[in-house]
Amino acid sequence: MAAKDTSGRSQRHWICHLLRRAGFGATPEEKEHYVRLGYDRTLAELLSPSGVDNSRLESIIAAQNFDYTRMDDVRRWWLLRMLYSRRPLEEKMTLFWHGHFATSVRKVKHAYAMYLQNQLFRASALGDFHQLLARVSRDLAMIVWLDSQQNRKGKPNENYAREVMELFTVGIGNYGENDIKEAARAFTGWQVGPGGFFFNARQHDFGEKVVLGARGNLGGDDVLALLAGSPATARLLALKLARFFVADGPDPALVEAAAAAYMSGSYQIRPMLEAIFTHRSFFTDSAYHARIKSPAELVVGTLKMLQVESLDGDLPAIMARMGQNLFEPPSVKGWDSGPAWISTDTMMERFNFAARLTGEKFDELAACASASELAARERLTNARQLVDYFLELLVDGDVPAGTRRRLIAYVSSDVSGTPVRSLSDDTILDTKLRGLVRLIMSLPTYQLA
Repeated sequence: MAAKDTSGRSQRHWICHLLRRAGFGATPEEKEHYVRLGYDRTLAELLSPSGVDNSRLESIIAAQNFDYTRMDDVRRWWLLRMLYSRRPLEEKMTLFWHGHFATSVRKVKHAYAMYLQNQLFRASALGDFHQLLARVSRDLAMIVWLDSQQNRKGKPNENYAREVMELFTVGIGNYGENDIKEAARAFTGWQVGPGGFFFNARQHDFGEKVVLGARGNLGGDDVLALLAGSPATARLLALKLARFFVADGPDPALVEAAAAAYMSGSYQIRPMLEAIFTHRSFFTDSAYHARIKSPAELVVGTLKMLQVESLDGDLPAIMARMGQNLFEPPSVKGWDSGPAWISTDTMMERFNFAARLTGEKFDELAACASASELAARERLTNARQLVDYFLELLVDGDVPAGTRRRLIAYVSSDVSGTPVRSLSDDTILDTKLRGLVRLIMSLPTYQLA
């Protein structure tokens, strides 16, 4: 680990911490693979997704026969990618870009365009931000979402010019209204047709423009180059990445380190992520189990840890009721994170998800034919061992001592509180195991990444 850990936690715990933040958690098998690698080699693998074989995921997806012109299929396709990809950081960054370049099918009304945009985010997930920005600016879904199709010579539409500055690059305070007006002129004629993006020269304003102090016959690509190369863009991206991966109020030194990596690394995202995941503030108690899980993190992470293979088709709808409807962010600003994920209604949905999963499915460690077989395989002979096993599996054992005692008492007694005679009875053990997992999933710690 590049930064010294002063918390007293083991390398295993920090690897699990990394897997929650740089992905969606891990199955027990995946976790052991990364623990054998160690933190540094795990991070190296996550940062180099193209070198990891993802053929199993592609086989799983191919077997589904998805129709990418149907939004329900596109949502389920992405959920499968989050769940089965061996390139978790690539998938997590796809989610980040979806929130950063927030585009909604509500207005786009074209499922295949949303699918193509999602593929664009994935292909550019850890790469050159300037290149990604140029591609997004030509993307069908984005052109429809921010009305670029109506941006024409003599009648410039300012929507994209405003959002590309305010939300995607330099941020408020680093441009003026005249910069927006002039940039809108630079983007005139950027349209889509039957063959995709095309530059309509007849609708482009070739006059002189002044954007962020640069003067000349500026086109859209000239503006994008100015924006991508601005230190203000480096700071905005660094802050958003730090909030997404580390904490709602990240250490300013971490943000500065990530911004410096962007500027010195030719606008590459990979060096920014390496700076974040090796910074000292990532290895602190204040960062550990300190971010409220998004619905995607909660649902996908749970399915991975419990190894649920038979997926319900309404999982995207469950996530939507928790507050994160994939491909439908609430506004151009994307989703608010942190405490915004938690309300009376969304917490009830989280608890209902736990109840449904443990009550109906719960094919955790599906190789086991029964609860008693699981207990025998893991050498769990008493309530204390059973509780410790699932606390470690689901929350890395990170609960107060009093909570652990109450869970042990629950497993050790029947409904009336009378001690159970034996956990060898498979019916009793199965009931207790399901109840225990449901209780752990309802703990405050389980809501935290």
